[in-house]
Amino acid sequence: MSLQPRNLRILQIISSSATSGAEKHAFTLAHMLKQRGHHVEMVVQEGGWMESELPKLGIETHAIPMKGRDTVNAHRWMLKLVNRKRFDVIHAHLTRATYLGFVSGWVRGVPLVSSVHVATSDGIYRRMARRKNRLVAVSEFVRGVLRGRGVPDQFIDVVYNGTDFGDLAEAAVANVHDEFLIPKERRLVGLVGRVCHEKGHMLAVQAMPSVLNRHEDTHLLFVGRFESGFEPTIRKAVSDLGIDDRVTFTGNRADVPRLLDAMAFSILPSTMEACPLAALESMARSKPLVASRVGGLAELVVHEQTGLLVEQTPEELAHGMAFLLEHEDERARMGENARRMIEEKFTLVQMVERLEAVYCRAAGL
Repeated sequence: MSLQPRNLRILQIISSSATSGAEKHAFTLAHMLKQRGHHVEMVVQEGGWMESELPKLGIETHAIPMKGRDTVNAHRWMLKLVNRKRFDVIHAHLTRATYLGFVSGWVRGVPLVSSVHVATSDGIYRRMARRKNRLVAVSEFVRGVLRGRGVPDQFIDVVYNGTDFGDLAEAAVANVHDEFLIPKERRLVGLVGRVCHEKGHMLAVQAMPSVLNRHEDTHLLFVGRFESGFEPTIRKAVSDLGIDDRVTFTGNRADVPRLLDAMAFSILPSTMEACPLAALESMARSKPLVASRVGGLAELVVHEQTGLLVEQTPEELAHGMAFLLEHEDERARMGENARRMIEEKFTLVQMVERLEAVYCRAAGL
């Protein structure tokens, strides 16, 4: 059994106000750290959803403008905050937040931990790799990217994302088809995540005619918000292929576990991923994935064990989808393996314990 460190004073910073994986990760982490007895404060982008949601958890929240012409003032504000309060560690999420944390931490002598959620070439990560600072890579793939950009390996810790979806009771899914006006006999295949080119939605649409030729009861469920400007493009592609009645866009949802439970399996044909929460959440609900063989996905999707890895072509994706539709026993076996893998390696408690160890290393405790 791991021992919890003494209570720490932690300042978290996140520079995005979106509702994607990094933002949800930071929100959940702040909540859990507080529950475990740490003093947690959060600096967030002014006007975002966390500005209103974090105080409901009893977390002191500082909402400031960070972008463009506000950058200089943000650095001045951060220096005053870090000078006024005795934090043990600053934990930054995403690049702009890392710049803010690096400057204030360097001047005030507070170690910086920066979580690297995506493959990045920004030079701040190499510059911050000094003193007691630490970089947290969310996968071995991201560690490799950082090494390739000149970050010494002794400054990097790998801490995978975690999920609590495996702890939630099985959802009542009987009315999911009715809610979205989908015939009950159709089998749902889901793609959870921001609706954009990078997540592979266009590839999924292009694969659907081939899938429907073999399994006419298939229906795609796209769960997530549209990326700005992408909606007309993807809707036109759906219409041009004549599959409007086979693709449903749900928008952002607060009941993702329920929708996952209603699916036969998930797909994630992304162009690049580090350690996507969407994959972990699907696996935690015993759903195998058909995913692109890119980035950190191969660390989650073990081919033919927890899902299928495919090349980024409509033909390959369609073949993987058809296989899982045709082989119910294999689909169930992979789903059980996926759930077991989450329970063994990717729970929220495991993630927080590993991050606590990183904080202690940075703070010299």
